Amino acid sequence: MIKKIRISILILILAVLLLGCNNNDIFHSDSSTIEEPQVKTQQKAVCIRKMSDLEVIKKSADYLKSCGKKLTFEETKIVYENNQNLSSICKNKDNEDVYYSGEYLVVYFYPHSHMEHQEGIIKVFIGEDGTVLGHMEE
Repeated sequence: MIKKIRISILILILAVLLLGCNNNDIFHSDSSTIEEPQVKTQQKAVCIRKMSDLEVIKKSADYLKSCGKKLTFEETKIVYENNQNLSSICKNKDNEDVYYSGEYLVVYFYPHSHMEHQEGIIKVFIGEDGTVLGHMEE
């Protein structure tokens, strides 16, 4: 008899614990009463002013590799530009002129000076939103 009472008490304690753990689910089953934080519809906005130098160089190098360029460089330079008028600034992957106005970055890749077959300076253009606009070779 005492054994049955102990088992009953143990089952009752376990039931109370399970209900206590799931207490939030029971009382808030109506989703209209739950206030959830407003999620911004914007994705993570990339601003060229907030990108680190390494992020800019990596993005530019990945773009050039996707264009089939074998990139070997000794030095880079990143220049911030602001084009007030809509004008052609570079060529895209399809070798078409890219017209752009606004803020953008120009990433210069300088080749190794010790290489036998030395390519010219490659410039990659990154728009205000962080997308690569195109490139040019000098």
